[in-house]
Amino acid sequence: MKFCILASGSEGNCTYVEDSGGAAILVDAGISMRRITNCLREIGRDYPSIEAVLISHEHSDHLKGAAVLARRQDLPIYASTGTIALVRRHLPEYTRFFSMNGHVMQFGNLQIEAFPVSHDASETVGFRISEGGQRIAIATDLGHVDLAALDYLRDCDAIVLESNHDVGMLIEGPYPWDLKQRIKSLLGHLSNDQAAETLLEVAAPRLKRVVLAHLSRDNNRPDIAIERVRTHLHDAGHTHIEVTAAKQSCPTCMFEVE
Repeated sequence: MKFCILASGSEGNCTYVEDSGGAAILVDAGISMRRITNCLREIGRDYPSIEAVLISHEHSDHLKGAAVLARRQDLPIYASTGTIALVRRHLPEYTRFFSMNGHVMQFGNLQIEAFPVSHDASETVGFRISEGGQRIAIATDLGHVDLAALDYLRDCDAIVLESNHDVGMLIEGPYPWDLKQRIKSLLGHLSNDQAAETLLEVAAPRLKRVVLAHLSRDNNRPDIAIERVRTHLHDAGHTHIEVTAAKQSCPTCMFEVE
């Protein structure tokens, strides 16, 4: 199993995941189809291998490219029932939506479980994706990690986890006070420290890679987020875990889960 984060941040999110046979899915489509096309070309991939698009929630930075993808590439879009209901009410052109509530979905050899997370949207979910004995988890918008979500992050080979802001930078930064409070709330976004504490809870010998996601351009920096998380993990003896950060402007490398 391989994965690549095509884009990550408040301007748009999209992750490519493929199985050992080349069948693939997209997790979120918050960037334009043109941008997705260019990113796929950059990593040597194309649409025929993609079987579905999975949407974590209805915020535009995770959704705005989905309708065009569905129409032009004839791709089904899967989301939670709450997300589908809200989107159809406001955007009736989104017609190719299918509910994934309560189902373990399979595309190619990929088995996908959606799990609820705490965020200020209708019914936000994270994803745990498996192929054989390999497993990755993706959770990019959440204000805190409850025990149920924590269980889905355990026993993974790789985790893509939000590390949105440095608390000091957020507090001292230019955002209005009410927006700062929303970001810090239980329905907002994880800080670097919260991401580090979460990863300490689930760190194990099989966890080899962590990719920090949804970093704020105004209230964080990749080097700060990586150093904070890496220090927490290394101080606890988890020196085998590679920590990197996804970017808004360009894809990551193609990570292989072994």
